[in-house]
Amino acid sequence: MKSVFDVRRENLRQLMKTWGGPTSLAKKLGYSNGSYVAQLAGPNPSREVSEKVAREIERKLGLSIGYLDQAHERSPGKLQDGDISRCVKAVSTVLRDAGLNPQPDTTANLVQLVFDRLQLTGEIDERYIKQLIQLVKS
Repeated sequence: MKSVFDVRRENLRQLMKTWGGPTSLAKKLGYSNGSYVAQLAGPNPSREVSEKVAREIERKLGLSIGYLDQAHERSPGKLQDGDISRCVKAVSTVLRDAGLNPQPDTTANLVQLVFDRLQLTGEIDERYIKQLIQLVKS
């Protein structure tokens, strides 16, 4: 049986994939570089994901309390609690970082495309969102 620390590490690794790696995730969490995130969930972690750290990550990413403590068997096509809100948050974050404030219909279309891709791939890919936003800017 996996410990809660193992489950948190696996979930944090999935979040690193979703957000484009440890450096990108670290920036979303307000850290200056990815070394701390890599220490928590990199290939050779040197720190455990403590209760305090887990709750802080959940809060900063808009995840439900305890999200990191639960195994999330992600398979393409399977809707999970919070998928839509995570898509909205990811699109909003990238738009904000790009200094854009498109019309609500455009934002809704972006969220729909990101959600559709999540259903196909099982991931929210920040690079994909940035590519979509480049189309919006054109």
